[in-house]
Amino acid sequence: MRPLIVLVALALAAAPAAVAAPLRAQTSFDSATVEFGAPIHARVSVVAGPAVRAGSVRVNDGLTPLTTVGPQRIRRAGNVIEATRVVTCSTAPCVSAGGVATPKLAPALVTAVLADGRTVRISASWPPLTVRGRVSSAELRKQQPPFRSSVAPPAPTYRVAPKTLARVLDGAAIALGLAALALLVVQARRWSRRQGRTAPVDQFERALRLAREAEARPAPDRRRAAGLLARLLDERHARLAGSASELAWARPHPEAGALESLVGDVERERPE
Repeated sequence: MRPLIVLVALALAAAPAAVAAPLRAQTSFDSATVEFGAPIHARVSVVAGPAVRAGSVRVNDGLTPLTTVGPQRIRRAGNVIEATRVVTCSTAPCVSAGGVATPKLAPALVTAVLADGRTVRISASWPPLTVRGRVSSAELRKQQPPFRSSVAPPAPTYRVAPKTLARVLDGAAIALGLAALALLVVQARRWSRRQGRTAPVDQFERALRLAREAEARPAPDRRRAAGLLARLLDERHARLAGSASELAWARPHPEAGALESLVGDVERERPE
C-alpha cells in the first residue's frame, strides 16, 4: 500500500495547475466495472501542502447512492493521506432495464485547517462506475423465472390426524365434565346428610342447655324449657316426652328440682 501512496503523490505533484494548492485529492475504484451487490473498494488519496496543520485533514468520501458495508480506513505517509472504504451498489440507481447501470455518485469532500487557522475545502469527483445486472434480459422475459428447487411448501404430516385428535379431545372433555358433575352431586348429598344429622342434635343440645340454665330462673322460664324438651322428645322418646309435657303444665309451677331430675333422665336415656 505504501508504494501506491507514493505513486499517487508523485502523480498529483506533476499536475501544473495545482502546484500552489494546499490540498490535492484524487479518487479511484479497484475496478470500474462491477456486478450488482458486489463489494467495491473506493479510495480517496490526498496530498497536503506545507501550510496544512498536521492531523487536520478530514475525508468525506461521499459515494451516495452506494451502500457502505465497512468503516473508513485512514493511512498516512508523511503529507499523503489515503482513505479507503468498502461499498456495494445495491439500490434502485444500480438497476437498469438494459442490464447495465451507471449511477451518479456524490463527490468526495476533503477539509483541512491551515497554519493561520483558515479552513480549506476541496471536492473530487469519482470516476464513472459501471454496474452490470445479475439477471439476463432473456431471463427477465420469461413469465416464470427458473428456480434451483421447488418453492412449494411440502405437504404437512401428522402423527395423529387432526380430525381424529379433535374427536378424542371432545370425548375427553365430555367425560371430564360428567365426572365433575357426578362428584358435585355426591358431595352435595354428603353435605345434605351431614346437615340433616347435625341439625337435630344441635337443637337437642340447645334445649338441654336452656333447661339447665332455667333451673335457677323464674318459673316461667322453667315451664318454657320443659315445653321445648317435650316437643323435641315427642318423636324420639315417648315416656320422656310425657314427663317433660307434665312438668311444663304443672300447677302452680314447675319445681326447679323436678326440672333438674328431668334433665338428668334425658341425659341418661339420651334418644338418638
